[in-house]
Amino acid sequence: MIVSHGLNAMRENPMPGKHFVLKIALVLLALLVLLNFGGVLAAQQYTLEQALAAPETSDSATPLSLSRAIELAEQRSEAVRAQKAAARAAQSEAVAAGELPDPMLMLEVSNIPANGPDQFSLAADFMTMRGVGISQTFTRQDKRKAQANVFSKNAEVAQASELQALSRLRTGTAQAYLDSVLLQKMLELLQSQRTELQLQIDAADALFRAGKAAQTEVFAARTELGLLDLRIQDTQAMLANARADLQRWVGGGANGELLDSTNLAQSRLGGADLSESLNRHPEIIALQKAEDAALANAEVKLQEKSADWTLSVMYAGRGPEFSEMLTLGASRPLFVDQSSRQDQAVAAANSMAAKARSERIELYREYLAQTQRWQQTWQSNLKRLADFDQSLIPLTQQRTQAALDAYRGNTGTLSEVLAARRMELDMRMEKLRIQMDTARLWAQLEYLIPQGDQP
Repeated sequence: MIVSHGLNAMRENPMPGKHFVLKIALVLLALLVLLNFGGVLAAQQYTLEQALAAPETSDSATPLSLSRAIELAEQRSEAVRAQKAAARAAQSEAVAAGELPDPMLMLEVSNIPANGPDQFSLAADFMTMRGVGISQTFTRQDKRKAQANVFSKNAEVAQASELQALSRLRTGTAQAYLDSVLLQKMLELLQSQRTELQLQIDAADALFRAGKAAQTEVFAARTELGLLDLRIQDTQAMLANARADLQRWVGGGANGELLDSTNLAQSRLGGADLSESLNRHPEIIALQKAEDAALANAEVKLQEKSADWTLSVMYAGRGPEFSEMLTLGASRPLFVDQSSRQDQAVAAANSMAAKARSERIELYREYLAQTQRWQQTWQSNLKRLADFDQSLIPLTQQRTQAALDAYRGNTGTLSEVLAARRMELDMRMEKLRIQMDTARLWAQLEYLIPQGDQP
């Protein structure tokens, strides 16, 4: 009868109740949150598209220098921005870790009837008590400082990783830039030789038609031209690859003219004391900061051997005829077996710090040997390049000129001229190849340690 009466009342008065209004409000709130979340996703997607398809600001008509190429690479590098963001995140976490934890709100209803006529009633039974309270854990200041120090050290690790990213970026940009410059020189050298060879073929063909030269010389010259065309095609492919690598770093500016003004005979680490300089190597610094972070984490584990107190207060009441109640409480963990728990955590953290220290020392030795090899090979290549300029190339030029003079004086053959030109071309190409190797070593040494960017 009561249910029927309730249904009839609802039919007569179909006004929405409080629960109905609350549901509508919750639905509207959910829709608002979803729309806002979709806007955030759209903004993130737009930002990503902007990063991938941003218009290039470099003017390809202006010759691109190496310093300008590195500047452009740093401006558009997302790896450097990522490490900067990681450092900012760790610094923000350090601020949060130095504060007390948030207090806890407590709501409580106790002594609710579980059966009988007052089952689950919150007001029928005089024993039912409703209360509200708050609790706060008071983390010791030394522990909070230790926790904040861990995140501060993590921020330093991220800053060292930024140096690593800068070193890789500058080295990669310089190598791609110098490869492009030297491959362009190779291509120009091959094309100039092709022009001269084509003229010789035309002259030999005219002499053959006049009966003054053998046909075998014409075929030999044309074969030489075909081989030269293959070398031109290979060099064009390598140049395109080098330009693609450069475009990865600097964007559209890689398609313009490149300035050839780099002095490969001068390097910051060329004659430096490597045992001292490598202490500023980005990866060595990163491992040093990782060791510091591990030691900071060990200090946190040591501080956690002392427990923190949690204090609470609750105010509760049953009804107007009863007194209201105030409850005070204090709690803390009981470390019943520190040797198997807390002491083991401290030992593990100390072992991780020792691991980081050993890795740093081993990596330092590896990089010292590697950089010494780079330095010695770079210096040896500089001497070889000087030999090419002073003796080897002049000798091949003299041989080519002598073969040409003999051919013009009818005392030599075209095959001798072709052989002399081939040797001179090979000598010049070999010099450029060694110069490319030297340039790559120079870039490794020059940008191994970022200058003025130490954390």
